[in-house]
Amino acid sequence: MKKNKIIVCICARNFNVLLLSLLKSLAKNTNINFDVLIVFNKFKKITFFEMKLIQKILRNIHFSVNYEGKKGISNVRNKVLEILRKNNYDYIFFLDDDCVVNHNFLKNHLNFLNKEKCDIVGGPQLYLSNKKLFRVFERNLSNSNNISWVSTNNVIFKRKILLKNIEFSNRVSKYGFGEDQLFFLKCSSLGFKIRWNDNPVYESVNKNMNLRWFLDRNYRYGLTGALIEKELCGKYGFLINLFKSFYYLVKSNFYIILMPLNPKLNFYFLLSNFLRSLGRIKGQLDLLNDK
Repeated sequence: MKKNKIIVCICARNFNVLLLSLLKSLAKNTNINFDVLIVFNKFKKITFFEMKLIQKILRNIHFSVNYEGKKGISNVRNKVLEILRKNNYDYIFFLDDDCVVNHNFLKNHLNFLNKEKCDIVGGPQLYLSNKKLFRVFERNLSNSNNISWVSTNNVIFKRKILLKNIEFSNRVSKYGFGEDQLFFLKCSSLGFKIRWNDNPVYESVNKNMNLRWFLDRNYRYGLTGALIEKELCGKYGFLINLFKSFYYLVKSNFYIILMPLNPKLNFYFLLSNFLRSLGRIKGQLDLLNDK
């Protein structure tokens, strides 16, 4: 019986303690065979000492290290896709370099994908601290839900996705993220089935993730959203973006009424929706000015 070939892909800016924490957590997944691919966003190779440290952590796990000199996360992820198309892996995981996973994470996702007979499986990213602030970013989805997109911080997909030659968009990623959402929305539009699995990764929150970061991130979500609508829907993207801008604005005002009645809601939900509305409006104006 043919053994499935599985690879875990990690896009990293630098060699640091967060990346090492992820590798240590992956090494605890001893109930499944897999390879690891790390692609750094730089020309300069990591040091001999750093390579030896990776070898020590992963021990008997086969791994490879590669480099992408062009700046930007989309370029790094496209480099990963380029490498994968030259290899014969059946299942591909994407993980962010600043998260950790539990000892059964990989097998859980793989079993779920085969059980649900889908092509792509994504899951939640949970934060280890400041839960009140970051609960806004957690998607409220039920297990086994059919969904239209997932993020590259927690996803497994089948090799046949690679055969469609979909790329991560540099245009969308100019605001810092969103290219993974667009990538999987394109997969969904081609008929690939995407399901949600409550199998989390845990992101290590650093000191920069404060209120200022929260406000900026939500605003940029709006900016990115406008570009995604344009790439997906062409001339109809303007109308969809206008509707969603209005939707987020109304939703933010609605939270003023709901907050006293629902203890799970907080002021951050109101701010999040208001800023995403402003971001979409600004993003649409930028698109009009580009013409």
